[in-house]
Amino acid sequence: YVIPVGGRKDIALPIEDIWKIENYETDNDALSTACDIFIFMFYCNGLNFGDLCRLRYENIDAASEEIIFQRKKTLRKGEKPIFIYAPILPPMVDIINRQGNKDQEGYIFPFLNGIAPTTNNERKIKEAINLALNPINSALKVIANKLELDPEISTSYTRNSYITHLTSEMYVNPIVVRKMVGHSTKKDVTAGYVNLTPKKRREINSKLLNPKKKYSTINSGKVIAE
Repeated sequence: YVIPVGGRKDIALPIEDIWKIENYETDNDALSTACDIFIFMFYCNGLNFGDLCRLRYENIDAASEEIIFQRKKTLRKGEKPIFIYAPILPPMVDIINRQGNKDQEGYIFPFLNGIAPTTNNERKIKEAINLALNPINSALKVIANKLELDPEISTSYTRNSYITHLTSEMYVNPIVVRKMVGHSTKKDVTAGYVNLTPKKRREINSKLLNPKKKYSTINSGKVIAE
């Protein structure tokens, strides 16, 4: 008898492949947008596409230069909310300036423009997210073909790639990783003693940046460039 091989499909990209996507240049707007959104999701603690669409400028904390938000998936009545604190790295600022709403009000990205973030509009929000997701995933596959990367790539790879790199390459404490991505730690007594500061979160995520790439800097207290 042979024990069958199971488990989740490995959909994590090596950090070098993330950098290849980040460095990809094209005049095609659809490919450029897909590239930017993928990279933003990865650096933003591996958030998923639905949560990216829901991000609003009010989620940006200028003091700590972080985006603070809750995963839609973890919002449950009667439970203490779990917040994710994602340091705003230089490439994220550049992407917001290229792809974000220029008036810097409401949603950061334009995918849900015109739809108020209310419970009554939840169905419209989900439909708009799905409508925006398909062309981005299709464009990512075109990029993957040009760069000779995993042909099945999608936005789902960002979260898995982020977590995998922190745990397997950077050897970040699993409790810290769970806090960074919004996984529950309520069953782990030790987790209560792990308090991450903005400085520490930035230190962790900054190690994901390509050491060979020259990034712009973030002015203190000013997240979005003029």
